[in-house]
This record gives sequence, structure tokens and C-alpha cells, in this order.
Amino acid sequence: MTTIQSLGYVGIGTPDPAAWARYARDVIGLAVETGEPDDPVQYRLRMDQHPFRMWLTQAPVGGVGVIGWEVRDSAAVDEATVRLKEADVDVTAGTEEECRERQVTRMVHFTGPAGIRTELFCGRRLAASQFVSPLGVDFVTGDQGLGHVVMKTPHVQEAVDFYRDVLGFRLSDTADYPWGTFYFLGCNPRHHSVAFVRSYKNEGTHHILCEVTTPEEVGRALDRTREHGIELMATLGKHANDGMFSFYMTSPAGFGIEIGAGGVQVDEDTWVSRTYTADIWGHHPVP
Repeated sequence: MTTIQSLGYVGIGTPDPAAWARYARDVIGLAVETGEPDDPVQYRLRMDQHPFRMWLTQAPVGGVGVIGWEVRDSAAVDEATVRLKEADVDVTAGTEEECRERQVTRMVHFTGPAGIRTELFCGRRLAASQFVSPLGVDFVTGDQGLGHVVMKTPHVQEAVDFYRDVLGFRLSDTADYPWGTFYFLGCNPRHHSVAFVRSYKNEGTHHILCEVTTPEEVGRALDRTREHGIELMATLGKHANDGMFSFYMTSPAGFGIEIGAGGVQVDEDTWVSRTYTADIWGHHPVP
């Protein structure tokens, strides 16, 4: 059983943080807060009562550089640390300054699959002000966390084994598509909070999911891609495995953002992992 509760936050590197911040506000509907002049984090992005779910820093290549997983409490941090060390993973305790930046009580970090700095934290300090989307969007977070993140790596099996055998995630299922085989891993009722797809060309971020509450919100987001000239990665469709009604667009950093609604809830006692070979409809790649 995993001690990890949900996907807490992601740190995004991008060549143009200001452009990504505008995209986050005007297309996704996230609330954007600007960092201090001497702060390496240029923008923090809110989607709920958490102080931020994403942040933006300057980077030559776009992608997720930090993944933060929320655990139950300090004892859970200790439990996970023991398992990581037993797997010969170097674990470092977060400093007071790092914990203050993340607004958490305690945090440890290590290098996870795809070379991503991976953090386990507890005791997050929630924001004093209510979240208000500039576009009136409601996001599905809560106990399910931010959404999900999908990474590309040539070392897929090692990544899956690590998340399943060391961090305790379940393998929800796999999808064997013509453009790649995806492995979906979950830690709560959300179908998956992380997934991996094999890529021999480059290692990095495939996409991040922002789940919204209604199909109408998906449609409005799709309209905003046209309004703001955002390129699509995949057309509107419905996944067979997680039931998500969604589309994919290309963010200013080059990786994808999925906007979806209606994801299935996993019952751990009855769930059966299967392999899917097609979606119910749509999700056609856009060249």
C-alpha cells in the first residue's frame, strides 16, 4: 500500500515563463501570482486552495523538472524514506528554506525516473485567500491531487517498476497505441497520477492533465485554443481506460496540456488492470 496520497505540485521549466503564465491564465484558467524579483520562481499557478499547484522557472528546454507527491504525515515521510534507501536511492532532507518555498512542514527529495527531482512532502500550508479562476473554471483536485503528469523515457520498465515496487503505486492499466505504449500508475481514486511512455528520441514531458468539472468546460477551453491560436496535439475524444472526455494542446514550452472531464474513479478492491488498444472515439494526433 502506497503512503503517497496525491500529486501535489509540479515545477515547470520554460524558455519563456511570461508566455506560459499568460497561457495558464487566458487558456487554462489558472490564477497566476508573480514571484519576487530575486526569486528563481517567476510565477506560481493556483487551481484550488493550495498556495500553488505549478510554478514556472526559466529553462532552455521546456518540461517538468520537479514532481512533488503529498503523503499523509511525517511518519509517512519516514516510511517512504526507508523504502527508498532499501532500494539504494539517495534521499536528501529538504532544508528549512526549501520547505518554506514549497509551503510544507517537511520534505525529502531524490532523483526519480527520467532524471526528475522527485519530492515527498507533508503538512502543506493552504492559502489564506480563496481560489478564483480568472475564467471561472472549476478544477477537479481535492483528494485526487493536481491531475496527472505523463513522462517520456527510453527506460519505461525501470520507471514503472520504481513507482510500483518502491513508491507503492498500482499499475492501473496500459494502452498499446500505434504511437506508443503507455503505462498508467495511480495512488488514489484518480485513474492515474503518473504515466510513462517509451521514447527513444528524447526524455522529458509528454503532458499534464488539468481536469475540469463539466464537458462544457472542456468545450470552452477548446474554443479558447482557437481564440488564442494554440496548436492542438490531439483532437477531442474519449479514452477507453480512464473515461476522460478531453483534448490535448501544445503549451508554450512544447509539451502537452490535456483538458478533460469525467475521469473514472478507481475502486481498489475491484479494479482489474487491462491493456487497451484504442480509445472509444477521437483523440486523433494532429500533425
